Amino acid sequence: MPLIDVKLYEGRLDGATETELIARITDAVAEVFGDSARAATWVVLQEVPATRWGIAGVPGKPPLSARG
Repeated sequence: MPLIDVKLYEGRLDGATETELIARITDAVAEVFGDSARAATWVVLQEVPATRWGIAGVPGKPPLSARG
């Protein structure tokens, strides 16, 4: 079934945020494909340093705060 790969700025996640994001993404998949898809849904969260992102042709900048 689906593999959802989420990339975020490094430092945006903490334990509670990771858990909630995985749960909500899985809920969305189950809503579309049916609850049987829940057990086969993989969610991967990857934190990437801001300078490794390109936004509008220039490297990204770290967020002002971890949750901002």
